[in-house]
Amino acid sequence: MFVDLLLLEFNGVVSEVKQILPGLIRRHRHSDSTGSTTSSRSNPMREDMLNRSNTNRSRSQFLENHLAKLFEQKMEIFTKLEYTQESVISTVLKLCLKSLQEFVRLQTFNRSGFQQIQLDMEFLKSSLKEFIDDEAAISFLLKEVNNAAHERCLDPIPLEAPILDKLINAKLAKIKEQSANM
Repeated sequence: MFVDLLLLEFNGVVSEVKQILPGLIRRHRHSDSTGSTTSSRSNPMREDMLNRSNTNRSRSQFLENHLAKLFEQKMEIFTKLEYTQESVISTVLKLCLKSLQEFVRLQTFNRSGFQQIQLDMEFLKSSLKEFIDDEAAISFLLKEVNNAAHERCLDPIPLEAPILDKLINAKLAKIKEQSANM
């Protein structure tokens, strides 16, 4: 999985930065996840109508996203670099995410590729919180990667929040189990 490789490399960068620069202040945070679930039934006519409405909805979402971007406050991603662990680590992470955004922008995705990018970005959001000092910029960049994948997807149907939460929790449990066995 791409995220595993990215986190492995990022942890290597973090350990090297810790050897060179002064202390990293860790913050304790909690995730806010909703436990809501929805159910659906299979019906061919309904699925056909949903597919058409999803196409129209994705077109309108595309326009809404572009209009929202026009009126959003400009986010300054690359601020002045300070000689602290948090600042260097955040800057390296911002560069990685900006590069990933550009890579995604040049690709074409099917539905599963888009959903994998969506899942990876949500997992990164939960995994990287302990390393960063500029959470707003990182969240913005993760959202931009998702938006780029959505724009470059042939059939952009996102995963629902409960499914994302379940997959992320399963991955976190697997990581916890692997680290306990080592």
